[in-house]
Amino acid sequence: MSKPTLLLIDDEERILRSLAMLFRGQYDLLATTDPGVALRAVTEQRVHVVVSDQRMPQMRGAELLKQVRARSPQTMRILLTGYSELDAVVASVNEGEIFRFVNKPWDAAELRDTVAQATNISASLFAAGPAAPPEPLQTETGQFVAPEVARPETILVLDDDAEIYHAVQDIVGTSQPVIWARDLDQALTALEREAIGVVVSELAVANHSVTGLLKMLKAERPEIVTIVLTPFADVSVFIGLINQGQVYRLLPKPLRRGAFSMSLASALRHHRVLRSAPALRAAHAVETIKAPEEVSVATRVMGFLSRMRRAGAAT
Repeated sequence: MSKPTLLLIDDEERILRSLAMLFRGQYDLLATTDPGVALRAVTEQRVHVVVSDQRMPQMRGAELLKQVRARSPQTMRILLTGYSELDAVVASVNEGEIFRFVNKPWDAAELRDTVAQATNISASLFAAGPAAPPEPLQTETGQFVAPEVARPETILVLDDDAEIYHAVQDIVGTSQPVIWARDLDQALTALEREAIGVVVSELAVANHSVTGLLKMLKAERPEIVTIVLTPFADVSVFIGLINQGQVYRLLPKPLRRGAFSMSLASALRHHRVLRSAPALRAAHAVETIKAPEEVSVATRVMGFLSRMRRAGAAT
């Protein structure tokens, strides 16, 4: 049986050798300092996982992984960096849609486990084949088109700011129902009553962090797609949202209408793909929540979702 293929890219030969030593014998290893070589490899052969450094002189890692995704969407992407750069973190989400963000110096056991998990997911994605493209969401003028279903998915806006709620309503028009939640209780009620497809959320609502909710929601309901819209720019929080919450987009406030509209359309498309092809949901597996202040919220959310499942099974 052939081994899965792992591609390593870093501009420092010393780091490439160290990485290769971690994985030798378990994978068919490809290692290069040249982004062009890496892109040719994912185009010409099946590559299960790419681990890329961020700071490379020829091409930043986030840009490389964006191009990897375009060429081979079933290849799982991991960004490795020794620098907590906000731009890199945001780009890795919005452009590369990475699986994990790993800081240098890495923990060898954790990195091996992460690559092994990514490899298994990639193998299942390759086996499933390409997903059927969803129906278009917008006309050429940018107007949203209602899906041809009896009950279109609902967009949940979790934010104190009425402007965001009204902006979402204005963008989608009558094509999608939109619900506004101004605290955690209202959000949980909406999740119980509505078929939520996309969540547009701030990081703190009613003076309480909702990151625990966003992370646990992805763990329990991977078909729900989250856009975080916030002026808050803490790199460590964003990395947690990537690794533990698989957020789909990180967008700044104040709102930029054009970028937000495109992200909303993309999020709805992505939700429909995940809903119609359950095998693809594995690509959004998340790490366990670690921050103590988020665990209590996550436990509450998990209990709520468990009750929902039991109630659904009883009806």
